[in-house]
Parts: sequence; structure tokens; C-alpha cells
Amino acid sequence: MAFYTDAEALNNNCGSSQVISLLIASFCLGDTIYNAMQEQNILDKIMQNHLDLLEALYSQRAIRYFKDQDIPNEIICRLIEIATKAPSGGNSQPWRFLVIKNQDVKNEIGKLYLQSWNQAYGSGSNGERNLEQKVMTSASYLAENIAKAPVWVMACLNHDGSDSHMGRGASIYPAVQNFLLGCMEFGLGSVITTLHKRYEKEVKELLNIPDNTETAALLPLGYLDEKVNYGPTKREPVNQITYQDSWGNPFK
Repeated sequence: MAFYTDAEALNNNCGSSQVISLLIASFCLGDTIYNAMQEQNILDKIMQNHLDLLEALYSQRAIRYFKDQDIPNEIICRLIEIATKAPSGGNSQPWRFLVIKNQDVKNEIGKLYLQSWNQAYGSGSNGERNLEQKVMTSASYLAENIAKAPVWVMACLNHDGSDSHMGRGASIYPAVQNFLLGCMEFGLGSVITTLHKRYEKEVKELLNIPDNTETAALLPLGYLDEKVNYGPTKREPVNQITYQDSWGNPFK
């Protein structure tokens, strides 16, 4: 079993997929020596299930059920790198990402998440009445079990101290979408959640997030449980949600 640094791999004319794999780990671990063969196996699985962009876009789903299986740091790092390829206002790149694996921390935030869920979607709430039953079932399951997801990634946004506003999302949510699409390439799933923001102050204190940074999305991450899979999805037709020149004027 051979061990290489990324420079050694290039000098030894490794295959392109092996070089890519080595560079992924190099991005995360600097000059640390790592097991190239193990990384190659991971990448080979990715290559065999390669999706083209349109296929990914048309089959993306919110994933709320996960296997109890570890995720290599190299893959998490790769997903965050994919996220950072998104555009941001003035190329400011204000995003920050907090990877959360500590079970005690997940348990504490998970309690706050469940409280927020009960407030928004508990029995008799407007939220409960507005969700389809299938979505209600899976979202309720996640609310009760989010701490069991192997990894969380908290997508955050640095700011100038002004009040939060929708415009800020333009510099973080494209990155989050990149992250979600990247998950599909690795056989992983996730979903954008924001219910924790009802307890933003408490969550930031638990995670030592500074005042000039706000959380934008909590992304539970894991390999897909056997009961779920990606696409196809049902969406409203374009002609029912799109207007031309004036609101209500159909786009044809």
C-alpha cells in the first residue's frame, strides 16, 4: 500500500482521479501524508455514480433520514469547497462554515430546534395545517432526531453589525445550494433548516459564534437512509408561478 504527498503523486504520473483525490485531502490537511489508496476508493465510488448538472437539478430533494455512518473529513471539506464556488455580492465571500460533530452540542441545539418546531408546526398551529402529510411526517421526524445526524454544517454569514435583512441571503444561500447539490455527488443528503434561528442567541453562545456573524442555515448531513432517495420531484408548472412585465400577467 503506497503513501504519497500530492507532489509525489503528480511526479509519479498518478491517474487523474487519484490526483484529484489527493488534492482534496491536501486542501483539508495541508502537507499531511495520507492514505492515497483509501482516498482513491472513495473517489472511484463518486465517479461511478457521476450525475450531470441537469439530472441533479431535476432530482434534488430535501433529505431528512440518515444512516448512522461516519463521513470522512475529506468529503466534508470538499463539499464546503464546492459551496465557496458560488457567487457572492462584490465577491465579498462573507460565508463561514462550522462543522459540528460533538454530540453534547448537537443534543443541546437539538432541544432548541425541537422547541422551535413545536412552536411553528405543533398541534393546532398554522404550520401544521399548511404542510402536506408526507412532508409533515419527515420534518417532524427530523425535528425529533436532528441530533442523530452524523454531522451538522452551520452555514454562517459575516456582516457589518446592521440588522439582519433578506438581501444578505444573496451572499450565503447560493453557497448553501452548491453544498446541497454537491452532496448528491457523494451519495449524501441534507436539507436547509432555519428553525434554530428562533434561538439564535442561545445557539451562537453554544457555538462561540461572534457578534458580527449570524447563522443562515443548519445543514444536517449524512448518507441516505434506505427509505429515501433522490428525485423525481413534483413542482408547480412554470406558467402558474411566472408573470411577464406586470404581476398577474401570464408569461408565455
